[in-house]
Amino acid sequence: MESSRFAGDTAWTMSEENVQALRDVMDAYNRGDKRAWTNLMDPELETVPVPEWPETGPFIGPDAAWDFYKQFEEMLALREAYELTEVIDAGDSLFVCVEAPMRGQASAAEVGFKLLCVHTLRDGRFIRTQWFSERSEALEAAGLSE
Repeated sequence: MESSRFAGDTAWTMSEENVQALRDVMDAYNRGDKRAWTNLMDPELETVPVPEWPETGPFIGPDAAWDFYKQFEEMLALREAYELTEVIDAGDSLFVCVEAPMRGQASAAEVGFKLLCVHTLRDGRFIRTQWFSERSEALEAAGLSE
């Protein structure tokens, strides 16, 4: 295990393989490089949105996940790249806190966007991502506790 810093000034400890996989995925997404992003995903990737979202999911496959994320981004008028503010390695899973600034389409008010997810990896590829609005639920899903 090693301590890493990226996407802000947050430190965490995890395997170098998981650190690199997460860096590569976030870099590809933030560049808008769909091909590079989908190449890092398992062909049967399952993406599960939070229950409160209008999109019911799960979305199967990298293309469906990419489209879902881009629609979500457009709906919320996200203005900058996503930032990982907390990451915890849980073996084959990663607990991740994702934040980004967004601007309301009607009000133009700028607010912070924050969600939590658990990524599950197999052989260095993402096979499942489940999103949460509550930290405790995400930690539990990753097999961790506060």
